[in-house]
Amino acid sequence: MIGFFIVCIACAFTAGNENPVLLHRFIVLPASTLTIDGSTNVNSFRCGISKYVGNDTLILQEGRTIRKPIFLKGRVALKASQFDCGMHVMTKDFNETIKAKEHPFIVIDFKSFERVPNYTKGEEKFKGTMTISLGGTTKQFSVDCSIQPNASGLIHLKGGRKFMFSDFNLTPPEKMMGLIRIEQELTVQFNLVLQLDGNT
Repeated sequence: MIGFFIVCIACAFTAGNENPVLLHRFIVLPASTLTIDGSTNVNSFRCGISKYVGNDTLILQEGRTIRKPIFLKGRVALKASQFDCGMHVMTKDFNETIKAKEHPFIVIDFKSFERVPNYTKGEEKFKGTMTISLGGTTKQFSVDCSIQPNASGLIHLKGGRKFMFSDFNLTPPEKMMGLIRIEQELTVQFNLVLQLDGNT
């Protein structure tokens, strides 16, 4: 299947050009997930989206005079209302905190990778540049990423980093008259399950 993956990469060649442009098209599958880990002054918590609902396709371009691969299309939109924190009250508070009704999507928009991943070997780690939109605020970050093919030919694109609520102009909620306080720091992690688009 890995050989099939390499063969099916869409290639756009310019006549007489020794540096062809390669386009990698990846369909984002429902098994993709997003988790946000945080803590309070009492314990820790995890809120997650366990299933992606959408029809996004990523298009990564490399070759010619491009120094690093860039995304012609890198947007993945996840429904904020799908977050589940394991407890109804916490889920409700979390969705209010990230303004899920006013801004119904959390958007990860990939911009570039520091180098072309090698899809034929095990997990490979590298830096990625992307913007993240949460609660009505969009900011660009450098994120630790990894990419790994599995035996069925699917690609797992993972990444994560620590953020602060204040990075997105959000205020952590306080409950029980301020006795339980949610800390500012969050760890956001994504696991995108991708399938090569063989119709290109």
